[in-house]
Amino acid sequence: MTITNEEVEELRQLCPNLYSPDDAAFPDKAAPWSVWADRNPQYAVEPHDIATMQAVVKYLYSHKSIDFCVRNTGTGGSSATDVVLSMHGFKELHFDPKDESVIAGGGLAWGELDQLMDQKANGYGCVGARCTWVGVTGGPLVGGLSWLSHEYGMISDPQNWLDAEIVTGDGRVRWAAKEDPDLMWSLRGGGGNFGVVTRLKLKAYQIPAKIFCGVILVPYSSLQETSRAIAAFNKRPSDPKMAMHIMNQGTGAGQEDQGSKPGIVLMPIDFRGEAHARSEEGFGWAWKVTGAREFVAMETTLTGVNALNDTFKSYQGTNEFWLAAPLVSDIDDDMLVRMWKWYEDSYNLHPGFGKGSVVLLEFMQEAAFNSTSGPEATAFPHGRGQRHVLQTQLGCPPKSKTKAGGDSRELAMSRMSQAGKEMAGDAYLGEWHAGFLHEWSDLKEVYGPNYEKLKALKRRYDPENRFNKGVDLTEGRVTEGMTV
Repeated sequence: MTITNEEVEELRQLCPNLYSPDDAAFPDKAAPWSVWADRNPQYAVEPHDIATMQAVVKYLYSHKSIDFCVRNTGTGGSSATDVVLSMHGFKELHFDPKDESVIAGGGLAWGELDQLMDQKANGYGCVGARCTWVGVTGGPLVGGLSWLSHEYGMISDPQNWLDAEIVTGDGRVRWAAKEDPDLMWSLRGGGGNFGVVTRLKLKAYQIPAKIFCGVILVPYSSLQETSRAIAAFNKRPSDPKMAMHIMNQGTGAGQEDQGSKPGIVLMPIDFRGEAHARSEEGFGWAWKVTGAREFVAMETTLTGVNALNDTFKSYQGTNEFWLAAPLVSDIDDDMLVRMWKWYEDSYNLHPGFGKGSVVLLEFMQEAAFNSTSGPEATAFPHGRGQRHVLQTQLGCPPKSKTKAGGDSRELAMSRMSQAGKEMAGDAYLGEWHAGFLHEWSDLKEVYGPNYEKLKALKRRYDPENRFNKGVDLTEGRVTEGMTV
């Protein structure tokens, strides 16, 4: 597809904030997170008010020769050959102390939202992403997990995402929960391709001022011991005030490449504070693992906790990345051993993966996936036996080749499609987090009992299938070369 000069001028008349690659601001408006996903768009357009947004969306939707996508920020790979619709003109935040809710602009990143909450609603926080650079819209559109999910559920759940202002392809704007509950249901984890979400109404919760977060480094030699300790921790009664990430040491954690057998990073988070975290009721066991070394330990705000993973952000726009996240129901004594074996095998096939790859166990408490009335409550049908997330990220320098001289992306796709079974065995239920999907993902499995309803609603709200990047429900696939 190619946008014509006449269409460019018509678009400029609708929205003067039109950028080309010659403009210094263009990369901020148009660059995808992963280099491999770049479709080299010719323009980025950025409306700053709802009337302009309506006009731009209606124009792009009706001009079928124009290939476009919607971009905020984050881990997605969405790009287009013609026009990127940037959401960065919608970055406002309003807090209502009466009902403890927030209206957030759809162009905010979660780190920006955290900072605005500190200024305007001190002591409150929203169920949002566990990092600073993911967009506030992207997370709930694919489900979305938070450090607060253990207590309150997923970002997309009705108790957390209260309403959405959305512009559909006909240029109509509406608050979906109030005016069109079916549309709101489809937005709750359904992949996002129903229109352009411009504002979100979110529940705000009172959050402790001092949350413990830490980083404990463990040598590779203690992998089996650590794996058994995590399995034992998993068998304890669920405590929604506690969370943990377990991942490999390396560039993703801000360290040097450690080869095919990296050490272990334990990242405990405890909303009960440091004393509880260090106790036997908390994460006391983590400091007792052989060779464990405390690297970071502090009490901080939710903003500080969410910034703990900022080392990952340094690769945005510079490396090739691919992500996938199988969901698992349980953790056995050898889970980490198999995870590290998967990483080792991947590394040995392509040492370039050492420049940006992560294998991450997101240890979740029961409430995270089970805080709604059932799988039909939201478009993404969580609550089907899942508890933990195995997030796999394979990254390497652009255009690097595998050890055998093959294509990095092809190898990454193969390795990640096998990750669930190789790492989790029988605890892998064939389900994937809707936030990281690829063309080999089976949307019928991802959306399960909600798949047919989602397809019907897609036909209603986007009959021309113009919102088609990532999850393409009309074609029943994930767009080739796109990560949601």
